[in-house]
Amino acid sequence: MTTGPDDLHALLGAYVLGGLSDDDHRAFSEHLRSCRQCQTDMGQVSGLPRLLDLAGPEGGPHLSEAPVAVPAPLLTDHDDERVTSLLAEVGRRRRRRRTWLSVVTAAAAVLIFAGGAWLGPLLLTPATPTLPTTHVAAAAVAGSQVRIDIALVTRGWGTQLDIDCEDMPTDGELALWVIDRSGKATTAASWRATTTGYSRVTGATALRPNEIQALEVRTGTGRVLAAART
Repeated sequence: MTTGPDDLHALLGAYVLGGLSDDDHRAFSEHLRSCRQCQTDMGQVSGLPRLLDLAGPEGGPHLSEAPVAVPAPLLTDHDDERVTSLLAEVGRRRRRRRTWLSVVTAAAAVLIFAGGAWLGPLLLTPATPTLPTTHVAAAAVAGSQVRIDIALVTRGWGTQLDIDCEDMPTDGELALWVIDRSGKATTAASWRATTTGYSRVTGATALRPNEIQALEVRTGTGRVLAAART
């Protein structure tokens, strides 16, 4: 009879195939209750007798005239219940692992889809460049209460002029004049006064911001309401 621990490990194959003596079978059954390695290995090879039974001694039942019985493992009722429970637990763990992997895979797919839905428009939409802008406040001349802010936005073709006016005349025409470094004045925007005295207008000039010396807001009759130097 083999009794050494290392030798007991080597009895697993014969145990599964039912080839142990009664003494060795009892010794290995006792060993199996406390050896995790043998329990794990048992879960891997426990189906071997069934596969050998299906294959037959000649490679399959269809090649053999008479079936040859494969001896079953000599297990007591208690051992059989223990091994069956062990195999069932191994099966449950494998199913839990497959379920967990499926959940993780599905969650990863959702995260990838959500990340793509969020990042996609950001990657495909070109960023709007911030254009160089200078703000100037036009000072009202004596006798005028107007408040005017002018934003000079640098463009490839010149300068965009965004005019924000308050407390302006409520009738007549108004205009923004641009004066270059040589003193030449040109109209960059014109509009009709509103009843509220508030106006927001966009004008344009071919001059670059550094080529503009002054800005003036005038009435249709040419009276200056406010002026600013750039």
